[in-house]
Amino acid sequence: MLLAWPPACRAAGDWDAPATELARQIAALTGPGAVSLSLRNNSSIAADAVPAVRRALLNGLSALGVTVRAGADSATIVRVTLSQTARQGLWVAEVQQGPEVRVAMVSVANAAPAAKQQGTPLLLRKTLLFAQAEPILDAGLFALQGDAPTTLHLVVLSPEQIAIYHRDAQGSAWVKDQSFEIAHGRPYPRDVRGRLQPDATGMFKAYLPGVICSASQPAAGVGAAGVAVTCADSDDPWPVGSRRAFYNSSRNYFTGVTIPSGGDAGPFYSAAELLGKRGAATVYSEAGGQFRVSDGGSLKALAGSRDWGSDVVGVQSGCGSGAQLLATASGDGVEDSLLAYEVEGRDAVAVSPPLPLDGQVTALWPASGPAAATMVLEGGQPLEYEAYSVSVVCNQ
Repeated sequence: MLLAWPPACRAAGDWDAPATELARQIAALTGPGAVSLSLRNNSSIAADAVPAVRRALLNGLSALGVTVRAGADSATIVRVTLSQTARQGLWVAEVQQGPEVRVAMVSVANAAPAAKQQGTPLLLRKTLLFAQAEPILDAGLFALQGDAPTTLHLVVLSPEQIAIYHRDAQGSAWVKDQSFEIAHGRPYPRDVRGRLQPDATGMFKAYLPGVICSASQPAAGVGAAGVAVTCADSDDPWPVGSRRAFYNSSRNYFTGVTIPSGGDAGPFYSAAELLGKRGAATVYSEAGGQFRVSDGGSLKALAGSRDWGSDVVGVQSGCGSGAQLLATASGDGVEDSLLAYEVEGRDAVAVSPPLPLDGQVTALWPASGPAAATMVLEGGQPLEYEAYSVSVVCNQ
């Protein structure tokens, strides 16, 4: 016992320095005053060591004039998550003051190797697909009918045009094969949205307000140069996960009517379908600014979503619980950010550091494969619109 005691003391003391540093960063964000504090352990730190971490954090905050108050009556909420990668621990503090959420982080030496399924926080990776001066509504890589299985074409959807590209011989640039004007009999709303979806024929469809375009291959044995696209006015529902939802063609959101029925969902801007180890759930970003979650029953308010923007999407990454929700940050700043969350019952828990973005997110859709999402940014220079593929990276 005497031989084992000194290392245990040193292990407990090891938390003082990172806890003090995290307290310093939190205090810099909150300023002196009262806060409510929650602490969650997603790391290999032993459960009986967590109280020592909390005490060190409380002492550090107190020394800087920050008082932790029990309950949720404080205007400032601090959520601390103890997590780790295979190389190091990472403690993340989310500081929420009103609608604004800011993040502080410190690195910590690992107490033990991370458990195989405890590689949180996860990381978000973005890969540029395409950039242009004209607005982009959606973009994606498609293996079109008649192509070799390994051949992918890039399809870019704009409000007035669908363009199809192939890689040049060096594989370094996209070369346009074809472009198609989108004929629509009704004017678009001011905030036009649109999305691409692969279909059962090995081609794709494009959905825009009041119009649907379908791609087909008119002649057998002809490559992408033989793709034909036809557009027609239509109010048919758009694909939203495993459902189809009717879109309000005079506005910029879905009516809330889905096939099959999604319960009592009201008008919503976007929806994230999560198919993970905890079962299936759908999160709705409602037109009124609220977020609700359905696990097959009635919709319930989702805690932890106050700082989100209106765009959410589900990614079936296989990391962590198997499925993550990607959400944009709220606010009207010049630069946006993206975070990954896992939904546990009625709670959304952040599982990644923020991914900073050089612009504002104008679209966030599921990609043609379930393991990634397509994100469109406005504000990149010299080209104004950029489409990215965003994926979740497992830290194991």
